[in-house]
Amino acid sequence: MRRWLIAEALVPATALLVGALWCRPLLAYTVLALFGGWLYPLLTVRLPHAHPGDDAVTQARTLRGRIVPPLLLEQTYHLEHHLYPRVPSHKLPELARRLDPFLRSAGVVPRRVP
Repeated sequence: MRRWLIAEALVPATALLVGALWCRPLLAYTVLALFGGWLYPLLTVRLPHAHPGDDAVTQARTLRGRIVPPLLLEQTYHLEHHLYPRVPSHKLPELARRLDPFLRSAGVVPRRVP
């Protein structure tokens, strides 16, 4: 049974390796997909919810930038999403700009990313 399990585990890895050696775009796609698969949950779930506060403006974090937020479908505006969950994600940057004076007065400093 152990040999069968090892063989089953090696088949996808072998297929990927053979495909990557045969086709360079497949290797590039695989690397980008794996990178994105780790990056997306990190930036949209883990980091925004790390060490949450007790009140509404400290329950999540917000990340601002020109490149990363659109790549992550504006999910980096997580505090804004928690404050106004019915606002569609494509409107979160506009909401963030409108909330900036309020957030500054509450002592919330948005983190900047590229």
